Amino acid sequence: AVAEAVGPERTGLRISPGNPVNGMSESDSPELYTALLRALAPTDIAYVHIMETGDRGLTRRLRPEWPGTLLLNPHPDANSFPSRPEYGVDALREGVADAVVFGELWLANPDLVDRLEAGGPYNEADPNTFYGGDHTGYTDYPSLNPA
Repeated sequence: AVAEAVGPERTGLRISPGNPVNGMSESDSPELYTALLRALAPTDIAYVHIMETGDRGLTRRLRPEWPGTLLLNPHPDANSFPSRPEYGVDALREGVADAVVFGELWLANPDLVDRLEAGGPYNEADPNTFYGGDHTGYTDYPSLNPA
């Protein structure tokens, strides 16, 4: 319905297979998300964004089911939180994603492009400031090259 209203080229969907946030539990993630992606394929939406939750095997299984652009927030295993640039490089090399995206890494490094080009270092995000209601934790991380 969204794609019909605004156009499929302006519509994307983020999924988080197996994400246990807020006590959720999925015992059928592979089957559920395989069916979802197969059903979505004919819609020609602009992209599907997968938030990996530590299971690259599931991402490998889902990738062939989505013929369009696939964005990936890479977390290939249970020890890969927060995400790191090398996880994205690995995902692109492996072909499980067309592009990679980063959440916490962008949040803590507003100059992430410069840091990627320099090979780091990277600020660590402070989860205590997430959704705090003001700029703290959003605009006060140090820059690689302060002005």
